[in-house]
Amino acid sequence: MTVERFADGEVSPYLVDVIEIGDAVEVRGPVGGWLVWRPDADPQPVQLIAGGSGVAPLMSMLRTRQATGSTVPFRLLYGVTDPDRAYYGDELARIVAGGGVTVDLRYSRRVPEGSPLQPRRLGRDDLAELVVPPADDPSVFVCGPTGFVEAVADALLALGHQEHRIRTERFGPTG
Repeated sequence: MTVERFADGEVSPYLVDVIEIGDAVEVRGPVGGWLVWRPDADPQPVQLIAGGSGVAPLMSMLRTRQATGSTVPFRLLYGVTDPDRAYYGDELARIVAGGGVTVDLRYSRRVPEGSPLQPRRLGRDDLAELVVPPADDPSVFVCGPTGFVEAVADALLALGHQEHRIRTERFGPTG
């Protein structure tokens, strides 16, 4: 489980500052559906899109791909506020080095020193450039804060991705 602590968060301060090993917690399914990739059932390319700690469930898919020896092409578009907020950096580098996986990081507030990128939120142009094209019929998995997931899903549909191929998971207020 990956928890990003927000001072004004509904749950994260409790999970980070109060709960202790051995404490009982009730866990329910996520909001939006289940993000599950089955290597034997879906040979199409896989596009993962994460906002912040939304990368956690997507890492399970990357690990499954690696553990099963799958050759299905994967692409991760990962949006974070700044380079210090990217999770799993070393593990992602190892997975990319194994081949068949591409990772693109984008930053909304601060880019790495020396980077030609400009800080900005992921938008339709980024998705058009960095996501597996709709013609390749990818399975698309999106996870992150509610506003991020809704904006990304809307942009993917506008770019021609099939609604039934886009699976979403979100956290935070749902409106």
